[in-house]
Amino acid sequence: MSAPSDLRPPRPGTQFALRILLACVIVLTVAGVAVATTIKRESDLIVNALPEETVATKKAKEALDDVDPGKPQTMLLVGDDARKGEASGQRSDTMILVRLDSNAKVTSMLSLPRDLIVAGGSNVRLNAAFAGGPDKLIDRLKELLSTPEETFEIHHYVSIRFTAFSAAVNAFGCFYTDVDRRYFNDNNPPVGDTQPYASIDVKAGYQRLCGEDSLDYVRFRHLDNDVVREARQQHYLSEARGQIATSKLIFEGNKLAKTILKFVDTDIRTSRGLLGVVKLGLGVVGNPTKRIQLDTTDTNEGALQTTPAGLAKAARQFLHPGSPRKVKASDNDAEPSRTSSGRKRRSKTPKTPATLGDGLAAAKTNVANSGIARDFTAAPIYVPKLVQNGAVYRDNDSRGYEIASAGGRAFPWQGYRLVVAVDGQRGGIGQYYGIQGTSWKDPPVLDMTTDEVRLAGRTFRIEYDGARIRRLVWKTPNGTYWVNNSLKNSLTNSEMRAIARSLTPYRAG
Repeated sequence: MSAPSDLRPPRPGTQFALRILLACVIVLTVAGVAVATTIKRESDLIVNALPEETVATKKAKEALDDVDPGKPQTMLLVGDDARKGEASGQRSDTMILVRLDSNAKVTSMLSLPRDLIVAGGSNVRLNAAFAGGPDKLIDRLKELLSTPEETFEIHHYVSIRFTAFSAAVNAFGCFYTDVDRRYFNDNNPPVGDTQPYASIDVKAGYQRLCGEDSLDYVRFRHLDNDVVREARQQHYLSEARGQIATSKLIFEGNKLAKTILKFVDTDIRTSRGLLGVVKLGLGVVGNPTKRIQLDTTDTNEGALQTTPAGLAKAARQFLHPGSPRKVKASDNDAEPSRTSSGRKRRSKTPKTPATLGDGLAAAKTNVANSGIARDFTAAPIYVPKLVQNGAVYRDNDSRGYEIASAGGRAFPWQGYRLVVAVDGQRGGIGQYYGIQGTSWKDPPVLDMTTDEVRLAGRTFRIEYDGARIRRLVWKTPNGTYWVNNSLKNSLTNSEMRAIARSLTPYRAG
């Protein structure tokens, strides 16, 4: 059996679930297409639910490009982070370009950091363009992404205020989320700063998150940067998308749309225009998502810098994404195959990556110091023998705890989370991987997996995030356990498999 590749095509089924804005767009579009016989009536209701068109969007229309119905279209989605006392359209938190092309094999998506600057140009950040209005942002993006060979066009604009997010989460009934570490800030030392940040206290581990806590979690940027926050938003919405029941969208689509649409501003103002976008969206349902990576580097001023060549590369990949590569998901520790006589072939013992070392003692100490050994008693505790070189277990973040039911009124399951901080020289700022265990035998995380592999005699289910393994999940008669990669997937696939392979029952002493 050949050694596994560390690459894999993106996981299907997350078409529009990678960002907060896309979740809102799902509600907007699915509510109009869930029942084919009523598509026209539903689109009329959605359009009528939109608030009055703003002056900013009227100006944005002038900057948008015309496109024939049915042709590929590029949509700009903007998260308007206007705070109390500010007018909408002054502060952009998230900027995402989505390409809807029914002839393409993938749906491409390009996220632009708000603190983006271009080498060789001015040091004015991209967010400053939005402060001048969405038309200025559209013009700036088209300027940055156009090349002598190809003009970059933007056809639609959707702005959604972040105020909609907590309302939308509560309308859906909250979501179970895999929180990588503890997020805490009360603007007091040692985490405080001379500049006050939003307060937050969200603990580590797989848990039910509702409106305000969810909003605090996805917006957190103190001690992080835009790239880390975008990854956090992506993973949150990926989990949420998997938990949204189709029946809820069908039977409560209008109610959900009205909850969200009052926070939406868009150039799509007619039933015909909405139906055109919806039909394109239907044409790409089932296609994998290709998230285009824009090459950036951190600057001393806290900005993210790219180059004209980097922008040209991203634009080319966005407009012409090609087909996803098919890579066989296997493992050199998989169950050995059989010969023609029926005997099992001998398989070589996989080598431990040189980037991992002995970590059993540190893991056991973490279980004891964090209280996991005391607080998690419903099922066996498993810890890894291996740890990434330079990584450190976080006693103050790791914990044992109870997991709330879907309605939040009971706590039928126990959980524990081992939090491991990745060496900053290797993973960059704000990267933590973890080991999660729970007495819950069928958590929603199982629905995120698309493949499986045998490791050390155990069957692990695999969740991919693009080319990297996001989670390796092991279901047992007593509960469910998984190895969780960092937000930016700092661990390679080989490291993820080796750590999962090394899981062993915890014994004190």
